[in-house]
Amino acid sequence: MNIPGYDAWRLRGPDENAGPIMEACETCSGTGICGDADGEFNCVECAGAGEVETILDEPDGDYEFERRRDAQMEGAK
Repeated sequence: MNIPGYDAWRLRGPDENAGPIMEACETCSGTGICGDADGEFNCVECAGAGEVETILDEPDGDYEFERRRDAQMEGAK
């Protein structure tokens, strides 16, 4: 089977720099502007962009090991 462009796609590999995953800023609700008694100003958290980088909560290897161990112990009771 010959799929045009498949070999080039397959050999290309992953993107080198996919960039950070962004989400709406919670402080300014994604607008980039906050306000107080003195008036409006750019959000301090996102610097007026309205987006902040997402912090991924990826467990490390020890967490996965402990989680599997605890599941086995719960099953043995």
